[in-house]
Amino acid sequence: MTAEAVARAFDEAAATYDDTWGTNPVGLLFRRIYQERLAARFVAGQRVLDLGCGTGDDALFLAARGVAVGAVDASAAMIARASEKVRRRGPGAAIDLVQGSIESLAGFEPGWEGACSNFGALNCADTAAVGRRLALLLRRGAPVVFSVMARSPVPATVYRALRGHGSRRRDGDVSVGGIPVPVRYPRLADLCDSLGAAFRWERAAALGVCVPDPGQYRWVEAHPQAFGLLAMAERVVRTWPVLRTWGDHLVIEGVRA
Repeated sequence: MTAEAVARAFDEAAATYDDTWGTNPVGLLFRRIYQERLAARFVAGQRVLDLGCGTGDDALFLAARGVAVGAVDASAAMIARASEKVRRRGPGAAIDLVQGSIESLAGFEPGWEGACSNFGALNCADTAAVGRRLALLLRRGAPVVFSVMARSPVPATVYRALRGHGSRRRDGDVSVGGIPVPVRYPRLADLCDSLGAAFRWERAAALGVCVPDPGQYRWVEAHPQAFGLLAMAERVVRTWPVLRTWGDHLVIEGVRA
């Protein structure tokens, strides 16, 4: 039932996804930094799984660098929009788009050389099931890069304390496209443990530990210089052990052991 709710919710969100999240200045910053990590981990000629690919921006980024991508999303509408982007890019984009569960990854065979997941797809999934399936599909030494929504972002906490607006992130249903979707906000240790012993984790970093969360995009548009300064500060501190788990998103990197 959870997988069905996720699929229906993101089917509803797909039509406006690129017009909202795709133009959000904070979201664009998050994606750029995440893609820097993809570029650091994956090289031309590799075969990489993209879990919860959405409308395909990260898959296209990897394909442009010569990576062959197996891109999976539960939402048929998201896959349709990604397919249109791939069609416009032309036959050089080596992307296999599949509608399906990121827990089961049905139809994929072992031998993949990496996996990635961006913008909280894993928050809506059974991460233990994802870890078990990837343990079978990935070669030993295959890099993995996952970005998930974190539990206690510093900027949102400060804003709530100063303005009295907003609410704490708690596990439970979140409305996406008017449809309730079960969402979990794991702590770093819990996330790593849930993905299983088949992975060795090497790096963790925050996205949105200094800059405002994406919901504050109007402030960002009104104060671009301040946003730039905060982004520069974040680049320095995002991997600090004290701060790396306190961002809007948490990015973890490791390998299939």
